Amino acid sequence: MAKIKDPLLFSQYHGIDPDSLDAAGLIDPFVDVDTQLFIDPVLLEKSGTQAIRENAHRMFRSHFSDFVRLLAISRAEGDAAWKGARRLLDLQEPPENGLGYGGSGRSGSSRPDEIREKMMRTASEIIELGADDPEMISLMGFFEEDIGPDTISDFTTRVILPVLAALTEEFCVAQGIPVTETDVSGDHRLPTFVDGAGRTKPLLLVPSDIVRELPVANDWSDIEAAACENERIRTRVNAMLAGIARPTISDRKYALRRAALGSSEDFQTFLDAVKEHTAYYDKSVDALGYYRLRALFAKGMDGLSTGAAYNFAAGPEEIRRLVHDTLEVFRHHVENGNLWEELWIGDKPKKERAAQLIYYAIADCYCRANNVDISPEANMGGGPVDFKFSQGYAARVLVEMKRSSGTVRHGYARQLEIYRDASQTNFGIFVVMDFGDLGDKLAQITEIRNARIACGEQASDIILIDATRKASASKRH
Repeated sequence: MAKIKDPLLFSQYHGIDPDSLDAAGLIDPFVDVDTQLFIDPVLLEKSGTQAIRENAHRMFRSHFSDFVRLLAISRAEGDAAWKGARRLLDLQEPPENGLGYGGSGRSGSSRPDEIREKMMRTASEIIELGADDPEMISLMGFFEEDIGPDTISDFTTRVILPVLAALTEEFCVAQGIPVTETDVSGDHRLPTFVDGAGRTKPLLLVPSDIVRELPVANDWSDIEAAACENERIRTRVNAMLAGIARPTISDRKYALRRAALGSSEDFQTFLDAVKEHTAYYDKSVDALGYYRLRALFAKGMDGLSTGAAYNFAAGPEEIRRLVHDTLEVFRHHVENGNLWEELWIGDKPKKERAAQLIYYAIADCYCRANNVDISPEANMGGGPVDFKFSQGYAARVLVEMKRSSGTVRHGYARQLEIYRDASQTNFGIFVVMDFGDLGDKLAQITEIRNARIACGEQASDIILIDATRKASASKRH
C-alpha cells in the first residue's frame, strides 16, 4: 500500500465550508485517501436526491437488464452473448469517488477476470431459475466469497457515473470551485486535485444516502442481517447451519446461496428482504467514526501534539518512542476525556475500525510534524498489519490494534510476530482496546511477553486502553 501523507478533505482542499456538502447531502471525501464507505445499488431508489432516485436508478436497471438479457440467450460460456454480458460488467476500480479499501493515491485497479466470470455464472444460475430482476447483480457479495461490497460499489459507480458527474459539477459551480473537462465524463466538468507527485486527478462527489460502511473482513453478521430479517430465509439458513458449531463466513455464504437459489420465488423473497432492510450509513450513529475522523482533520490536530523532540539519527528506537507518544495521547483522551463516546453506539461497542481511524488521525499529526511515514493496513507479507510507522528502510515500528472481544492471544503470540518477521523489524506494539470483556487475556499475553524476554528474545510491547463507558467529565470531577 502506498504511504499516506497529509490527508486532506475535499472541503479543505477547495476552501469551502464542509457544512455546504452536508446541506447538499454529499459526502466530504478525502482527496488522497479512500473513505471506508461503499455505494449500495439497493439504496439508489431510496435516495432523497431526485437525480439519483430517478435517473441513476433507471440507468442501473437499464444497464443490467441488458446484462440479464444477454446471459439469458447465452448458450455457452464464451459465446457472443456471454462476451457481450462480460463487457457490461466493468470491475475496474473508479479512482474518482474516493470510496473503498484503497490507500493514498487512490489509483484504480482491475479485479481478476475470474471474479467477473464467477459473478456471471451465479447470475446465469439465477436466470435459469426464472428470475430476471436486473438488481440481482447487487446481491453477488452474499453468494461468493471473493466478491465484497467494494466490488459492487465500483461497478455501480461506473454505471451511474454520468449522474454523479452532473451532481458534482452542479455543486462545484454553485460553490465557485473550479471545474475542468476530464476523461471521466465527456458531458460534465469536474473538480480536480494535484497529488504529491504533481499529477492532476478528477474527483466525483457521492450522495451520503446511497453509501454504507465497508464491513471488516471477518464481520459477516451485518451483511447477513438484512437478508435474514425474512423468516423464510432465516429458517432455511439456520437449518443448513444447524450441524456446524462455529460456521465460517464461507459456511454462511453457502447457506445463504442455497436458501436464496432454491427457486425463483425464493430468490425474489431474498431480494425483497435485502431491499426492505438495507439502510444508508447513519451519521448520528457513525459506526465507523468517519464523521468524527472528518471533524478531527477539519479542526486540525495541533492541540493533540506534544513538544517532544525526536532524534531519528539515533535509530529505530526513536520511532518507537514517537509511536508510544501517539498511543499515550490516544489513551489519555479515551480514558480521561470524552473520546470513548466515539467508540460506542448506545451500549454496544462500535467496529474496531472506528478506534483505528480515530487513532490514525491523532498519529498522523505527529508523523507530519516529524517527517515520519504512517501506512494504515500495510501488507507485511503475512497479511495487513493495522499500522506501519517508518523513516527510511531500517526504522520501522508496527502497531496492531485488537478489541478485547477478539483473538487477543493469537494476535499477540502469532499474528504480530509474523508481521514483524516479514517487515524485518524488532519493534512491534500490540494495543488492546478493553470494552469490558477482556477476561484473563491480558494476563495471557503478558505471560507470553515475559517468557520471551526471559529467553533473551525480542517481545512486542503491550498497551492496554480502557475503552469502557464512563460517566461524563463533569460527574468525574
